[in-house]
Amino acid sequence: MALSSLPRPVTSQQSPRRIRLLIGISLAGLSFAHTAFAGGVLPQGGHYIAGAGTIAGQGAALVVTQPGSTRGVIDWNSFSIGKGNTVTFDNGSGATLNRVTAGAPSAILGSLNATGSVYLINPQGILVGSSGVVSTGGRFVASTLDICNDAFINGGDALTLSGKSDARVINLGRISSSGGDVFLIARQAVINAGTVKAP
Repeated sequence: MALSSLPRPVTSQQSPRRIRLLIGISLAGLSFAHTAFAGGVLPQGGHYIAGAGTIAGQGAALVVTQPGSTRGVIDWNSFSIGKGNTVTFDNGSGATLNRVTAGAPSAILGSLNATGSVYLINPQGILVGSSGVVSTGGRFVASTLDICNDAFINGGDALTLSGKSDARVINLGRISSSGGDVFLIARQAVINAGTVKAP
C-alpha cells in the first residue's frame, strides 16, 4: 500500500487511479472528527437500486448478502457503525457500492467486513474512528465523490468520479484488504492517522 502526498488536492478531473491514498497537507480536520460525525449504531434505510441482494439486521450486527460474484448498488439513509457493532458483506468475489443519500457523515467506529469489494460513497464525509476496523477480501473505497451506477454495474472504471463535495475522508483506525486495493478519495483532503494495508 503506497502512501502519496500531493501538492494540491485531487479534484474530480484528476485520475484517482494514479494514487491510492491522498494525504491532506493539514491535520486540522482531526479536530472535527469526533464532533461532526455522529456515529449511528448501524446503517439505516438501505435498499438495492441496482443488482439484487438481502439486508438483514439482528442486534449489533447487520449482514448484506449478495449472491455469487455479482455487483450491486445500495442507497442508504445513513451508513455508520457504532463501536462494538459489525456490518458484514457476504458478496463472494463481487462488489457492492454503498451510497449515502441523506445529510449525515459516516462514522465507522465498529467493524466492517466483506468477502469481496466494498465502495462507500458519502458526500458529507467519512470517518474510520480509532476503534474502527475495515477488512475486505477485495477492493475498499471510501470517497466523498460519486460513482456512476451504470458504469459500476457494467464492470467499467469504478473510479471515474464526479462531485463537488469539500468534505474529508479521515482514517484513525485500521483498514486492510487481503486481495485488492484501498482507495481513500476526497476532493478537498484525505487524512490518514491510522493504518492501511493492501497487497
